[in-house]
Amino acid sequence: MTEREFFTKVIETVEDVELKEFAEAGIAKIDKANEARKVKNAEKAVAKEAEKAPIREAIFAVITTEGKTASTLIEEAGVEIKPQAIPSLLKPLIEAGQVIKTDIKVKGKGTVRGYAKPEA
Repeated sequence: MTEREFFTKVIETVEDVELKEFAEAGIAKIDKANEARKVKNAEKAVAKEAEKAPIREAIFAVITTEGKTASTLIEEAGVEIKPQAIPSLLKPLIEAGQVIKTDIKVKGKGTVRGYAKPEA
């Protein structure tokens, strides 16, 4: 049982006015903390997006209609990130249809994930 559920039950079942007021104050306190958390998380998200935007633009600038691996994109863009970061960086572009995922055959590695611009 969460604290909110407890306070709600107290408000619904108890006849004592003082207990109901305490429970209502507890719910208000929880709501205030949740709102503060939302604001703080939104600020962090904006800061992270501002940090990622130039990297995303540099990666997008080197993507062509020919599929390229994450390592190739990083090398051509001249950014210092790990290949594992490419999928999360490109996710908004993939969802918008500006970039597509492709399978690329690499000698010695087999088939790996690549990224390309869709054919016009």
